[in-house]
Amino acid sequence: MRGQVLWILGASFGLFTSFRAVFPKKFLGALPVDTPALGRIVLPPMRIVGTTPTRVQEALALHAGRSYAAWAALVANAWQGIPYGSGGAGLGPEMLLLNLNQMDCMTAIENLMALHLAYKERFLSLEGVASKLLQVRYKAYPPCRWEDRYHYLTHAFIEWEKAGYGVWLPLGEKDTHLIRYISQNSKKYRGFRDWELIQEIEQQLTKRPRYFIPSADIHHWLPALRDGDIVAFVPTEGGLDVSHVGVFLGKEGRPTFAHASLVAKKWVIDEDLCAYLDRRKEKIRGITVFRPFE
Repeated sequence: MRGQVLWILGASFGLFTSFRAVFPKKFLGALPVDTPALGRIVLPPMRIVGTTPTRVQEALALHAGRSYAAWAALVANAWQGIPYGSGGAGLGPEMLLLNLNQMDCMTAIENLMALHLAYKERFLSLEGVASKLLQVRYKAYPPCRWEDRYHYLTHAFIEWEKAGYGVWLPLGEKDTHLIRYISQNSKKYRGFRDWELIQEIEQQLTKRPRYFIPSADIHHWLPALRDGDIVAFVPTEGGLDVSHVGVFLGKEGRPTFAHASLVAKKWVIDEDLCAYLDRRKEKIRGITVFRPFE
């Protein structure tokens, strides 16, 4: 099944049938697959890439009996070497992409959050994880409009906090930089139509109190960080809220993080956080931190 792309409509029976068809039997027994009712969530058409169903069930199985922090560390290590990229080329309009065979920095964090929420709420099937991915990735759905996706990670942090997924930690100092990158670079976002919505979001994000830890102060704040914290990197470039994101991991007292690296072209672990900030001090002002709830 490796390398094969499955096109599946979001009807419950069809998706569950396809889900069982691609799963190795040993993983079907690892966790119950009786997904609770999805309530009012209507799944859109989806693209499910390669061995993603197997990776989903492996990640859910790892979570059993473990805290979020312990699980996040295990998953981060299990993802080591996954190729960089979104895998969304040619994605049809208003489709949901499920891809754990290839991830960029943002889709990796979305996948991590969706898997954790699915486990917490006992949505232990591919369909259940897909429903959580919708909630993590989009402000409004269906349809999955390009404009309704959380293009600014700080927008996601605000909405995730409102939904009870975690807390955006007020560490460091206030960030007073304007957020307006998308509206100022409209040629890079040719799929957008609702520019009034985008500008309204940018204005709201700019007004909202935001905090970040300056790179020069990182050692002072390291004791406040925990395994599994989502660390987002605040750029020096104007108009942008964050430019990269990863998962904090304290390895034997050493602050590291795991992330989908554009330089390495894959998911890497054990990246030294302080050294990373020092190397990129011309491009990164510091970090902001979101902590998912157990």
